[in-house]
Amino acid sequence: MAKILIADDDRDYLSAFCTGMEAMGHIVDGVRTGKDAKVFLRTGTYDIVFLDVVMPGGGAISLVHEVASEFPGLPIVVISGRTELFDTPVFREGLRMASARLRKTATLQQIHKVVVSSIV
Repeated sequence: MAKILIADDDRDYLSAFCTGMEAMGHIVDGVRTGKDAKVFLRTGTYDIVFLDVVMPGGGAISLVHEVASEFPGLPIVVISGRTELFDTPVFREGLRMASARLRKTATLQQIHKVVVSSIV
């Protein structure tokens, strides 16, 4: 079981993601902005964080470096529903500090596998 922070501005996706991870036995907090993600990270303790690439208050593109430097060792998983971003240099190189990169179409089992392998 892991304590997970999920930051995503898509209300329906965030709700489904949180519910799914809770069903897998994890403790989950979900936020809708990069600003809220920073507040939760600074006031809580998490085993892993999922960051949407683009969201209000800064998405993974602006947050990944800040989170990695402020919370060394915290696994960061970048998620995106924007498939056109996956093959760009920004996604590959700009987000290289992320532990993993996932499409929003990943199954709960695939996501759970990333969580388990990241917190070992």
